[in-house]
Amino acid sequence: MKETIKISDKFTLKKMILFSLPCIGMQLVDNTYQVVDGYFISNFLGEEVFAAENMIFPPLALLMSLGLVVGAGGSAIIAALLGEGKDEEARQTLSMLSIFLLIFGTIVSAVAFVFMAQIAKIVGATDDLVPYCAAYGRILAAFMPAEMMNYAFQEYLVTADEGRLGLIVSVVNAVTNIILDFLFVGILGFGLTGAAVATGIAWCVSLVVAVRYFVDKKHNLHLTSFKIHVNYIGQALGNGSSEMVDAVSYAVVAIIFNKRLITLLATRGVSAYAVTEYVTGIFYAVFMGFGIAMIPVFGYRFGEKNYDELTRLRNEGIKLSLIWGSIMLAISMVFSPLISQIFVGYDTVLADMSTYALRVCGAAFLLSGVNMFSSSFFTGISDGLSSAIIAFTRSFFMPIILVYLLPYLFGKDSIWYTALVAEIITIVIVVILNKTRYRKDISV
Repeated sequence: MKETIKISDKFTLKKMILFSLPCIGMQLVDNTYQVVDGYFISNFLGEEVFAAENMIFPPLALLMSLGLVVGAGGSAIIAALLGEGKDEEARQTLSMLSIFLLIFGTIVSAVAFVFMAQIAKIVGATDDLVPYCAAYGRILAAFMPAEMMNYAFQEYLVTADEGRLGLIVSVVNAVTNIILDFLFVGILGFGLTGAAVATGIAWCVSLVVAVRYFVDKKHNLHLTSFKIHVNYIGQALGNGSSEMVDAVSYAVVAIIFNKRLITLLATRGVSAYAVTEYVTGIFYAVFMGFGIAMIPVFGYRFGEKNYDELTRLRNEGIKLSLIWGSIMLAISMVFSPLISQIFVGYDTVLADMSTYALRVCGAAFLLSGVNMFSSSFFTGISDGLSSAIIAFTRSFFMPIILVYLLPYLFGKDSIWYTALVAEIITIVIVVILNKTRYRKDISV
C-alpha cells in the first residue's frame, strides 16, 4: 500500500500530480451529473426540454457554490492552523464552518424552492419553458444543502490528506447518477423529474460517506464541539471570494450568453453553447481540481512562512497547467465533431455549429489553466483580493463586455471567441499580481 501524501511533505513535480489526482477526479466526477442529465434529456426528451434544463441550471449552480466558497476559503484557514501546530483549533474551525454552511445553505435552498418559477423567468425562460425549469429546479433545490456540504467536505478531505477517499465518494456519486438516469429517464420514462431526482440521490450518497469520515474521532481532522469565531467565518468567505466570483460569473455570463445567442443565432445558438459548456466544464474541472488540491499545501507553507518553497510550488504549478492546457486544446480540436454528434447529432446544422464553437472555445484552454491555478495560489496564501481579481476578470468582467463588443466589431460568429480573449487579458493581470502583490506580501 502506497504511503499517503501529506500537505506537510516536500512536493516534487510528480508528487504534485499524484496529490492532485484524487481532487481532479472529484471535480471531473462532480461535473458529470449535468452532462449525464443533459445527454438523457436531449436525446430522450428533445431540444425544448434540453434548453429548459440548461437555462435553470446556472442560477442553481450559483447557489450551490456557497459550499465551494466555504470549503475553499475554510481549507486555507484549517491548513494554516495545522501548519502552525494548532490542531484542536483547526478541528473547531472545521466544525463551526460546517454547521454555518448547513444552516445558511438550508435557508438559501428553501427560498430558491419557493421562488423557482420566478427565477426561471428572470433568467429568460419563455412561458412554455418555465414549467420545465420549475419542475427540475425545485427538485434540485430540495437536495441542494447536501451538495453544498459535499463541495465543502471534498476540500476538507484534501486538507485531511484523504483525497483518495473523496475520489471514491465522487465515483460512487457519478455511477449512481448514471444508473438512475438510465432507469428513471431511459426506462421508466419519468422525464425531467426523473433526471433531477437521480442527481439529488447521487448527491446524498456522497454526503453520507463524507460525514461518516468526519464524525470519526480517530481521524486528526474531525467534527467536534466548538466556540463561534465570527472572524474565521468572515475570513473563509473572503478567502473563498474568488470561488464565489467564478460561480456568480458562470451564472450571470451563462444567462447573458443565452439571451445574446437567441438574438444572434436563434435557439440553436443556445443549444450549441450548452454543448460547449459541458466540455468546458469537464476540462476546467481538471484545472480546478489541481488548484483546489494545492490550496491547503500553499496554506501550510504560508503558515510555516516558507516563502521559497511557495515560489517553487507556484512555478511548477504554472508549468503543469500549461502542459494540461495544451493537451486539452488538442483534444477539443480533434474530437469536437464526435462530441457534437453525441449530444445533438439529431440535428445536422446544430451539430456543425457546436463543432465550430467547441474548436474556437478550445483555444482558451491553453491559458485558462494558468489563470485558474494562479487564483487558487492566492487563495492558499490568504490573499483573497488578488484571487478575486483574477477570477472576476477572466470569468465575469471581460466576458460580459466581450459578448457584446466582439459581435459588434467582427460579426455574430465572433461571440465564440469571448473566452479566448478574456483569458489573454487575464494572463496579463496574473503576471502583474505575481510581480507586485505576492512579492509585497511575503516581504512582510
